[in-house]
Amino acid sequence: MKREFLLNILLLVFINLLIKPIFIFGIDLGVQNRVGEDYGTYFALLNLAYLFQILNDFGIQSFNNRHISQHPQLLPKYFPNLLAIKWLLAAVYVTLTMAVAAFVLGYGADVLPLLFILLVNQVLVQLILFLRSNISGLGHYRLDSLLSSLDKLLMVVTCGVLIWTDWLPFLLLNFALAQTLALFVTAIVVFILLRQRAVFPVKPSWAANWRAGKPAVFSMFRQSLPYALVVLLMFAYTRLDAVLLERMAGAAHADVYASAFRLLEACNMFGYLFASLLLPMFARLLKGKETVRPLTSMSFKLIWAGSVTLAAAIFFAREDLLRLMMPVRANEYRFDVLGVLIWAFVPVSVTYIFSTLLTARERMMRMNRFFLVGIALDLALNLLLIPHWQAIGSATAALVTQIFIASAMIWLCVREFEFRPSRLGLIQTFGFFAFILVSDWLLFEETAFAWSIKFVAAMGLGLVGLFLFKMVGIKSLQALGKT
Repeated sequence: MKREFLLNILLLVFINLLIKPIFIFGIDLGVQNRVGEDYGTYFALLNLAYLFQILNDFGIQSFNNRHISQHPQLLPKYFPNLLAIKWLLAAVYVTLTMAVAAFVLGYGADVLPLLFILLVNQVLVQLILFLRSNISGLGHYRLDSLLSSLDKLLMVVTCGVLIWTDWLPFLLLNFALAQTLALFVTAIVVFILLRQRAVFPVKPSWAANWRAGKPAVFSMFRQSLPYALVVLLMFAYTRLDAVLLERMAGAAHADVYASAFRLLEACNMFGYLFASLLLPMFARLLKGKETVRPLTSMSFKLIWAGSVTLAAAIFFAREDLLRLMMPVRANEYRFDVLGVLIWAFVPVSVTYIFSTLLTARERMMRMNRFFLVGIALDLALNLLLIPHWQAIGSATAALVTQIFIASAMIWLCVREFEFRPSRLGLIQTFGFFAFILVSDWLLFEETAFAWSIKFVAAMGLGLVGLFLFKMVGIKSLQALGKT
């Protein structure tokens, strides 16, 4: 399983590094630079769409991924019923979110059409993830890895046509519609590929006789509820900052936060890739009553090394990176916000590993208690800090909250699985962190190379530290080479 994980995570990272940065920095950043402060409103609406994600997904993706990986024969039974439930939930999600935006948050008719398209896009995103959860649940990890960036690849085409040609007027609404087209095509492709690998009906069992099928539907709702709460609470404490900032300080400050959050989100892509690959693997190991410690240890060391290396490099190169991203609008305010927010990448990555393990063990309610505390902490910090420090306050709130959540997830895993970190493991973990900080400081402050060369060298220092502190064993790489 460790060899399979290493091979697939390398494939995932390679594919996503080829495609997703092009969309994030070539397309999305181009839009922000083009529309200016209006992007702050777009960013707040996008985060509002994320906040109500519980209604859109209700934990179905995680529930389905775990159960199909353990019981593949249940796919024909689960798929049509869960798909129908997802469509019902999508209707509630779009309706309720639009109502909250209009009647509670006070958004006007000028932005509500844009919000509606963004909500439709989120419905399509969750549909794609649900379809992919069946593919990975059946053990087709490499196909799932290949599909992980198909939507962004198509968005580069559809959004690129909008940005780089004059075929259509450039509006944020058209930008959102271009994403809709790419997501719709992706959903069709993934469905066809799933259909080729499994036989299943599309019509739910309760379509003809609701009274007979009602117990099965309610049973699925009850089983997916803990997963749904995990989705709700995790999105709440990660997406609350932008909405509060835009409402309390204005779109201009939300725009500043968005420029830093874009880099954080690009980095978080790697943590999400780890989690999506680990969930079915952890579930299968736990079902077979096999130890999860080796896979957990390897995944933690890899994500720790990668997140610390990338966060440190971005921190020290933040001024040059933002000047490259937005040459006209880069300023000290943006530098400071990014300098705080990017460090949230490290605890977020750690959370991905340990929350995925707890999800595979079905310990969602224990996680949810800490997520509730995390929401309260994040809300309190934002209300306290935004009036004084605006976007820097939101970034600080996000960092403190993510550190708290990561620490809580580690503590839960130590209790649940009786993990006992060794002295060597602690030396490796904190020694690597200190090595990267000192090395990057010397590299960026004491050498005269171009910043781009320093950045690449900082990535190289991460590889040096990976082997220097023996975060990855030679035997693992030798086993990988035999595949």
